[in-house]
Amino acid sequence: MPESSIKTPHSENQFADYRNFWWNKGFIDLMAKRIKLSKHTSLLDVGCGQCHWSKIITPYLGKPAYVVGVDKDPTWAKGSAELKRFFKDQAAWFELYQGDAMNLPFEDASFDIVTCQTVLIHVGNPTKAVEEMKRVLKPGGTILCVEPNNRIQSLLRTSESENTSIDEMIDHVKYALIVEQGKKRLGFGDNSLGDLLPGMLSKQGFEKIDVRLSDKAIVMVPPYDTQEQMATTKHWKKGNAGDAMNNSDLFYFEAFGDKYLSFYDEYHQKYEGHSERIFEALKNNDFHSAGGALMYLVSGKKPNH
Repeated sequence: MPESSIKTPHSENQFADYRNFWWNKGFIDLMAKRIKLSKHTSLLDVGCGQCHWSKIITPYLGKPAYVVGVDKDPTWAKGSAELKRFFKDQAAWFELYQGDAMNLPFEDASFDIVTCQTVLIHVGNPTKAVEEMKRVLKPGGTILCVEPNNRIQSLLRTSESENTSIDEMIDHVKYALIVEQGKKRLGFGDNSLGDLLPGMLSKQGFEKIDVRLSDKAIVMVPPYDTQEQMATTKHWKKGNAGDAMNNSDLFYFEAFGDKYLSFYDEYHQKYEGHSERIFEALKNNDFHSAGGALMYLVSGKKPNH
């Protein structure tokens, strides 16, 4: 059994150029009209990271705009000259703060819109985070959360998995579920929270709850020469190298004690080299996939009363 490295997952591992290709512009155009972003001038991006999400939606805000990002990681709270230039070009006053999603460092009723992208899946108490988002939202303001169902990824087919046996598919699903449930046990969030988010907003008293699915799919077909395809393969390779070195999934298996440790060992012995075969297929122009995902975009209104 390899030794695990017990540590909180670091957001830096999740940020890469591929995030710039998560959305189709036409979808964002429609979303902006539907929730009337042009009538919002003050925005808070919770768990902003490198501000991929707020950079996408800020151009649709009313002008002049006031954009605030908050992240618990001091690296992202520092910002950069490039970020400042971007928001200045968008006629937006921009500020960054270090803070926790479950204890936002802002006064009540401070923003027209409060938003987050793939943040609540990494929060130990997402209900508390939503309560905080509601608190700092102005009456009549908009909450906009983007969260996925990630467990579906273990069932999506590619050219490398089209002939996978039932037993192997069950192994992959079981492995993914153990990782997901182990993460929840450790208090690091729920990778498939997106399914539950509309109900969560309803319980918090939000009105006019609206749910959409992103129409984005990053199709992978030869010669893999588009910017989004190249950014995606780069991210895959980086993630595969990190997992190999850090045994990162073992951390979640250990959350159950000894219950699944034998399965962890058996799984990695049985499917050793699986990722390398995918990269070899990419190298030989033999890999293809529709590149879909299940990403929910959920919005609601804070009551005026």
